[in-house]
Amino acid sequence: MKRLFCGMLAAVMLLLAGCGGTGRVDVKQAKTLAELKGAKLAAQAGTFHADALEQVEDVQASTYPEFSDLLTALKSGAIDGYIAEEPTALSVCGADDSLTYLPLKNNDTGFTATAADVGIAIGLKKGSELREQLNAILAEITPEQRAELMEQIVALAAGKSVEAFALEIPETDGANGVLRVGMECAYEPYNWTEMNTPSLGAVPINGEGKQGLYANGYDVQVARYVAARLGMQLEIYAMSWESLLPALQSGTIDVIAAGMSPTAEREREIDFTDTYYESNLVVIIRK
Repeated sequence: MKRLFCGMLAAVMLLLAGCGGTGRVDVKQAKTLAELKGAKLAAQAGTFHADALEQVEDVQASTYPEFSDLLTALKSGAIDGYIAEEPTALSVCGADDSLTYLPLKNNDTGFTATAADVGIAIGLKKGSELREQLNAILAEITPEQRAELMEQIVALAAGKSVEAFALEIPETDGANGVLRVGMECAYEPYNWTEMNTPSLGAVPINGEGKQGLYANGYDVQVARYVAARLGMQLEIYAMSWESLLPALQSGTIDVIAAGMSPTAEREREIDFTDTYYESNLVVIIRK
């Protein structure tokens, strides 16, 4: 009788497992946000991505301090997927063919998001006189240049070669001073860190212990263009995401160019330029 009971129990367990009794969601089959219900999803803390998690019904949500931690958690199976912008997904998946992403469309099959939520802009101190100058300079970059530059940066991040960027950087002698720009240098393809042998357009990272380190990415190329048009010398400073706003407000850096969205919450603390790139939110998953 005991053996019969154990056999029946085992059969029930197998049946539950076959019917999804483990509680895990097959995110690969999701075509809309609603079909991610119950999934284990994550985002970087302090970003709109983390807020977007709340739009998924019954989501098993978690946040991580660094973007690289999300990738590690996904590969280990700790999470089913994490929220990012589409250029980031193209960069990550281009470098690792075990990963893919769900191409959900904002406000259609995907997340409800405003242009400010999914756009990136340069952050400045409240009342900064630079804002109008920067807006005028950013307006010089055509939509075609912005799109082509992102394609080139994604290719570069995936290890491919690029001969020349769509955004040509004008010559400058830096006579108008230094523009100190803060970013994570850890958020491909917007900004990342390289060692020893810099790629096309890479800029040295300033600061103690940063010798031999270089920053590159979409934000870096836009910062190069802006600094050159201002007639200023560019300095890049790498810092954690949560340190960026305090560093700007304290005067440690002059601006933030870090794939940062000009959300209403952030605009209460700092000013922003017009956006210089917009994209869809996606969910990066394992194939």
